[in-house]
Amino acid sequence: MQIKYTTLSVQRRISAIFLCAVFLILLIFIRLFYLQVLSGYSLQSRGLSQWLRDLPISAKRGTITDRNGVALASSHTTFDCYVRKADIENRDAVAEVLSSALEISKDEILEKLDKYNYSEILIGKQLQKSVVQKVLSGYQSGIFFTSTTSRDYHYNNLLCQIIGFLSSDGDGQSGLERQYNSYLKGIDGVTLVETDIRGKSLNSSVSYYVDSIDGLNLELTIDFQIQQATEKILAEAMNNTGAKNASALVMNPNTGEIVAISTQPSFNLNNIDRSNIQTLNELSRAQVLSDTYEPGSTFKVIVAAIALNEGITSREHYYYCGGARIINGVRINCSRRSGHGPQTLQQGLNNSCNCVFMDLISQIGLRKFYWYLNELGFTSAYGLDFPGETKAVLMPEDIATDADLARMGFGQTIAISQLELVNAISAAINGGNVMQPYLVKKISTSSGETIYSKSATILNKVFKPSVSKQLNIMLEEVVSKGGGKYARIDGYNLAGKTGTAQKYQNGAIAQGKYVASFVGYYPADKPEYIVLVTVDEPKGAYYGGIVAAPVAKQIFEKIIDLRFSETQANAEYDLSKTEATIELPSLIGMTLSEAGSTLASLKLQYLVSGNGKRVTQQIAGPGSMVKEGDIVLLVME
Repeated sequence: MQIKYTTLSVQRRISAIFLCAVFLILLIFIRLFYLQVLSGYSLQSRGLSQWLRDLPISAKRGTITDRNGVALASSHTTFDCYVRKADIENRDAVAEVLSSALEISKDEILEKLDKYNYSEILIGKQLQKSVVQKVLSGYQSGIFFTSTTSRDYHYNNLLCQIIGFLSSDGDGQSGLERQYNSYLKGIDGVTLVETDIRGKSLNSSVSYYVDSIDGLNLELTIDFQIQQATEKILAEAMNNTGAKNASALVMNPNTGEIVAISTQPSFNLNNIDRSNIQTLNELSRAQVLSDTYEPGSTFKVIVAAIALNEGITSREHYYYCGGARIINGVRINCSRRSGHGPQTLQQGLNNSCNCVFMDLISQIGLRKFYWYLNELGFTSAYGLDFPGETKAVLMPEDIATDADLARMGFGQTIAISQLELVNAISAAINGGNVMQPYLVKKISTSSGETIYSKSATILNKVFKPSVSKQLNIMLEEVVSKGGGKYARIDGYNLAGKTGTAQKYQNGAIAQGKYVASFVGYYPADKPEYIVLVTVDEPKGAYYGGIVAAPVAKQIFEKIIDLRFSETQANAEYDLSKTEATIELPSLIGMTLSEAGSTLASLKLQYLVSGNGKRVTQQIAGPGSMVKEGDIVLLVME
C-alpha cells in the first residue's frame, strides 16, 4: 500500500512540474507576442534612435507674389553647421577652422563643445555657400552641414505690415507669414547616419535621406505697381505735411479684392530691429485693418445711402443750416458756424454740412440706423484672411441719446476701421452688395498646381441699385464742384468725399490733433477702384479736402496711367466746369466776413482754420489761378 501511495505522489509532482513548464512557456510566448507584435514598432523606433543620428533638412518656404506673379517674398538655400563631438579628432583644429570661416571666437566654439552634451551641436545658422566653402577648404572630421532656407523680401519695406516677418525659428510671426504659416512652411526632411552608442559614425554606416516638401505659394490680390506707387506717394505726403502717419487702402469695390494697402512710416523686412519690441509692434501693425478711428465726414456717404434707401430724402431735397442744431439742450455745431443757409442734399454733401446729416440721421432713427450698421458688417468682422482684423466700436444702442445719434450722422461718436469704411461705401456704390474683403487670391504648389482659389463673395445685400446711381452722381459733383475738388482730374469722372475728424485723448478733445481723410472712386458711373487716404495729425492745414484729397488724386492718376488708356477717359465729362480761371486776390488782413464776401463774389468757397479776427494766411495764395467753386483755406489768428 505504501508503494502505491508513493507512485501516485510522484505522478502528481510530475504533472505539477509539467503544468508549471507549460505556464512558463505560455508566459514567454505572451511576452514575445507583446514585444514583437504589440510593442515592435515602438521598440524598433527606440532602437533606431540609439544607433541613428539625424540632422534636419529645412523645407523651402513658399513664395508670396502679387496678382501678376511679381515675387514679393521668397526663400533661397542656406546651410546650418553642426559639430558631431564623437567624430572630432582634433578639437583645436575644428575650432580654428570654424572660427575663421564663421567669424566666431575660437574660445566660444570650444565652450559650446564643452558645455553641451549633445551628439550634434549647432554652431552656425543660415550660412551662405561662400562660408560653407571656406569651412570645407580647411575641413576637419566632425563638421557637418544640413541645408536650410533663408527668407528674402525683394522690395524691403514694400507691403511690410501685410506680408509680415518670421521668428528666429523660421515660423511666421506677423502678417500673412503668420496667417498662412502652416501652408508656407512646408515639411522638413532629415538625414540619418548610423553611429555607435557614443554617437560616433560607423565606418560601414549607411546614410538615409528623407527629402523635405516645399511649402505652398501665395498669390495675392495686391497689384505691385499700384502698391509701389501708393507707398511712394504716402511717404512724400508724410514729409510734406509733417504728419504722425499716413495710410491708404485701394480696393475693388465690386469684388472686395485689396489692390494696395500701406501705412507710413514702414520698416525694412530684410533688416528688422528687434531691440525695441514696442517700436517694432507699432511699425508692423496694419492700422488700416486693425485700428479704429472716428471717420468724420467721410461717414456721411453711408448716412446718405441709408436715407436714400429708406426714401426719406433725394438729391434736391432742401434743408436749412443756421450753423448748429440744439438737441436735448446740447448745441452741436456745423463745420461752418455761421451756417450754410438753405441747401439741397447735394449741396450739403458738397459743403460737408453737419446740420443736413444731423437732420437725416434723426429721420432714420436710432433703431433703424443700428440695424443698417449690423447689415453693413460693423458689428462683426468680415472674415478677412489676416490676423488682427478689428470691428467697429459702437455705443450700446440702449444708452445712445439723440445728441449721440446726431453726432454719428457726421462721423463722430463712432469708431470704425478704415477697411470697414471702404467696404461699407463700396456697398453703397456697387449696387448694394457687402463684399468680403480678401488678400490671398490663390494657393498653389511649387509645381504650379492650384489647390485653392478665392473668388468674390457677397456677404449681404443692403442697398437698392438705384441708391448707388444717385450717390455716384452726387459724389462726382462733390469732386467736380464741392469740397473734394483738390482730387479732381480733368477729363476723368472721379467721385468722392472729404473728412476731417478731431482726435480724442483721455476722453477729451486733443487740441490741434486731427485726422484728414478722403475717400474716392473711379470711374464714378461704374466704379472699379476705391481709394481711402488718411493723414494723421498733419502740421498746419488739417482739412481732408486740403491735405488728403491731393494725395488721393496722385494715387488715382497713377492708377489711371497704369490701368486705363487715354481712350477710356470719360468723353462726356463736361470740361466747361473746369475751364474758367480766376486770379485769387490777397485776403490777408481781412475779417472773416470781408474775406467771405470777396470769395463769394468770385464764386469761390472757403474753409476756416483758427478763431482769430483777421486772415493771416490763405491757401491757395494771392495770385494763384483757381477755378469757379474751388475752396480757399483761411487761417485766422
